Amino acid sequence: MGFLLLRVCQLQIVDFKKYKTLAHNNTTRRSLARAPRGIIYDRDGKILASSKQSLSIVLYPAVLKQQKDLKKFAKKLSFYVDLDRHELLDLLKNIDPSTPLPIALDHDIDIKTAIKIHENASDLPGVFVQEEAIRYYPFANIAAHLLGYVGQVNSNELKKSQNRALGLGDIIGKDGIENSFDEQLQGTKGESSIAVDRYGKVLENKNFDDLEFRKPIKGKDLHLTIDYDLQKIAQDALGSNMGAVVVVKAKTGEILTLASAPSFDPNIFTKPVKNSVYQDLLNKKAFLNRALNAYTPGSVWKPITALTALDHQVLKTTDYYKVSGSVSLNGFQFGDWTSKEDTMNLYDALAWSRNTFFYNVAKNLDPDWITDLGKSFGAGKKTNIEIPGESSGLLPSAQWKKKVYKEPWYPGNTLHFSIGQSFLLLTPLQVARIYSAIANDGYLPQLHLVQQDEYKLEKIDDFQLKNLEIVKKALEKCVDQGTGQAAKLPDVKIAGKTGSAEVFGYKKSTHGWFASWAPVKDPEIVVVVFMEGGGHGGTVAAPIAKMLYRAYFDKIKANETKSITINS
Repeated sequence: MGFLLLRVCQLQIVDFKKYKTLAHNNTTRRSLARAPRGIIYDRDGKILASSKQSLSIVLYPAVLKQQKDLKKFAKKLSFYVDLDRHELLDLLKNIDPSTPLPIALDHDIDIKTAIKIHENASDLPGVFVQEEAIRYYPFANIAAHLLGYVGQVNSNELKKSQNRALGLGDIIGKDGIENSFDEQLQGTKGESSIAVDRYGKVLENKNFDDLEFRKPIKGKDLHLTIDYDLQKIAQDALGSNMGAVVVVKAKTGEILTLASAPSFDPNIFTKPVKNSVYQDLLNKKAFLNRALNAYTPGSVWKPITALTALDHQVLKTTDYYKVSGSVSLNGFQFGDWTSKEDTMNLYDALAWSRNTFFYNVAKNLDPDWITDLGKSFGAGKKTNIEIPGESSGLLPSAQWKKKVYKEPWYPGNTLHFSIGQSFLLLTPLQVARIYSAIANDGYLPQLHLVQQDEYKLEKIDDFQLKNLEIVKKALEKCVDQGTGQAAKLPDVKIAGKTGSAEVFGYKKSTHGWFASWAPVKDPEIVVVVFMEGGGHGGTVAAPIAKMLYRAYFDKIKANETKSITINS
């Protein structure tokens, strides 16, 4: 009896902590709680991305080891989640059983579904309902391409990641701002424990009071330069058409609008996406950010050609050329967008976008002159904004063509190059930067999406300022009297250039462009509208720019009135 009493004392007192820990290890499972991601705001403090509490169906991957018939398990589970059993089975097969975090199978479930899961817990080991913070985009598709979306990290992403705190089952940014600033937005995971039986089945969802519990810490917030009001107007104006809109603060490089269409709702990626839904978005090319993709710019390039010709004294404002339906060179015909005949100087030719005028000028131009000036204005290189997927475009040269096509640069190539056709490719973002430099008298801004204290401006010295003033006056005339009149406002002077780029694959129509800034004398914003295969820039793009200018300057007036009222 004495021996037994001593043994009981040893077990109950001396080795109490040891055996208590072993017991808890056998009946508890470590659970890591995801931290709410940081909030993303627009320039006025409007929330563009946040987190919201929801009921989610989650699965602890470890229980998959014990499932002898995964197909049967997927069939049972498919009655409760928004995936068919085949898609669910594929998902379950790709889950790593060693993942410590529960895998979310469905979000935002209703109370009825939660009750059914609880009632049928015996048939669904490792599956339970938990409350968690999920990413939420209150304006759905309005800023999808620039914000990006989130999803569960896969093994390949985990290997590439430099974030050591990241683990399988974690949520990461997959694109856009969410991706570029993922580590900042992530926050710190919390930790707790859940009770399980000897088969790993969850018995209850609560914390043990005597085990360490660490609350998750929300990620850091992010403040963007985006103006939601302008962003929404641009996105609504684009609708389901293929296109992009970029609005930039001319002197600071702050991006007020970066819209691309067709768009998508990033909220769908907070849970596994149905194959049919994903395939439909792929077919529409909805994930392509057209503001960052390179296209043939057409006539919006002509100001660079004009400035090149003026600087190299190939062209004067007193020079007049006959314009018509086409120009002949070495037996080839180079067409104009209209056959109307006239005699024009540079001001009229830019205002009315007459190709034949620029063909005649280009006959006396060295194509590398155009390339060199275009490079100074940022053509052919990325703007290095803070989101992935940006194209560098293509700024051709005689040397480039020799290397790529193994043939010389022909005089006809120069004629096409002069009007923004042929090999030249620019992104709407690059065009916005080029026109910012034109508006700023040669100061090229560093474009950015995240608010910062300092703004970078690069001075371009490769031209004469007096020649840039000539080009600017011609672009003002384009909106006042020429092809850009659809953007004209009675109370704000706008300068700009329409473009209609002919591209292989778009036989029935052209890419429509309109690049502009306002006010002319003291530029505040640059607006670039691109409509892929949309038609003439003056018809399809300029009216959208007008809407944005109207909204921007009306907002300024409203804020000024509000300020006066408050002060008085």
